[in-house]
Amino acid sequence: MVSALSGNPLDPIKTNLYSIIQACHAGIPMTADKTIFGLRFHSNGRLQLPIDGLKLFLDSPTKEVKGKRHGDDLAAYRDLLNAVESFERDHQGGFRDWMLFTVLGHSHIVKPALKSAVEQYKYHFYNLTELDLKKPSAFIKSAEEEIARLNPKKKEEVARIERLTGMVADRKQTLDLLTKKWLALAEELNHIIAYIKDNLVKIEKLTDASIAILEGEKISRKKEGDLIEDIKAQFKERLRASLHQGTITREDLEKAKEEVSSLSKQTADLIRTDVYTLTQLYVAIHEYCGKACNELDRRVDEIQNKKHDSFDEDLELYAQVEKILVSFTQECCFDIKVEDFGTETEHDLILMEKRKEMLEHLFDLLRQGSL
Repeated sequence: MVSALSGNPLDPIKTNLYSIIQACHAGIPMTADKTIFGLRFHSNGRLQLPIDGLKLFLDSPTKEVKGKRHGDDLAAYRDLLNAVESFERDHQGGFRDWMLFTVLGHSHIVKPALKSAVEQYKYHFYNLTELDLKKPSAFIKSAEEEIARLNPKKKEEVARIERLTGMVADRKQTLDLLTKKWLALAEELNHIIAYIKDNLVKIEKLTDASIAILEGEKISRKKEGDLIEDIKAQFKERLRASLHQGTITREDLEKAKEEVSSLSKQTADLIRTDVYTLTQLYVAIHEYCGKACNELDRRVDEIQNKKHDSFDEDLELYAQVEKILVSFTQECCFDIKVEDFGTETEHDLILMEKRKEMLEHLFDLLRQGSL
C-alpha cells in the first residue's frame, strides 16, 4: 500500500517523533512555558475545531459500542474536575475534602486543559481512522498492472489505456490529498502526545518538590512547636484571669497541666498524621504520572523504531496511545482517610483550630515551593 505512494509518507511523521523523543530524553522542555497544562503552542491551526464542533463529536455515538458516545470515556474525569472546581470556588467540606481537592488542584493533575487535550486527541484520531488510503492505492496498483499488460499498438486497447491512465491520475490526486491530511492529523496527534507527556513530567517534578517540603516540615517540627506554645499560652491566660478573680485552686492547676499535655500530644499526633497523608497523596500522584509517561514513551518509541512502514501499524499504535490517555483520565481517582472529630467540646475546637492553622501553613509552603 505505502509503496504505491510517491516517496515515503511516514518520513515527516518519523522525523517529528524523533525530535520529540530526543528532546524528552535530553531533558529539554518542549516550550519555554513553565506553567503546567498551560497554552499548547505546537498545533495546526487548520485542524482546530470550534467548540460546538468538538461538542458535536463528543455527543455523537461510537461505532463499537451501542448507546455509547465518544465523550463518555471522559465522564469520570469531568466529574472530578467539577468537584475540584466547586471546592475551589465554594470551599465547602471537611478536612478530607480540603486536603484532597487542594492537593489535586495544586498538583495540576485535574485540569480543564488536560481534558481538552484528550478530547482533541480522540477527535483527530477518529478522523485519522476515517481516512481510506488503501482503496485508491489498490486501484492505482491494479490499474498500472493492467496498463502494463495492454498493447498500445492495438487500436482496441488504446482507449482502455487512456481511460485507465486518466483514472490513475485522478486516484493519485485523491491519494495525495488523503496522504497530506493523514500527515497533518498524525503530526497533530504527535503534538498532543508531546504536550501531555511534557506536562506530566512537570507534575512529577512538582510532586517531588512537594514531597521534599513535607518531609522537611516533618523533620523541623518548628510550626508544631509554635502551635503547642499557643495552646500553653491560651491556658496560661485563662489561669491568669481565674487568679485575678481569686477562684483558682491547686486542683485547677493540675487539671490545666493535664489538659495542656493532652492537647499538645493530640495536636502533634494530628499534625504527623496529616503530613503523612499529604505526603502519600503526592507520592501516589507522582507514581501515577510516571507510569503514564513510561507507557507513552514506549508507544512513541515503537512508532519511531518500526521496521516496516504501514498505515495500519501506525493506526494501531495511535489507538494504543488513545487507550493510555483514556485510562489515565478514567482511573484518575485518589482518596485519603482523614480523621474528623466533633466540635462539641472546647478541646475539639482548639484541636480543629490548630489543625487548620497547620494545614494552611503547609499549603502556603507547597504553593511557594511550586512558584
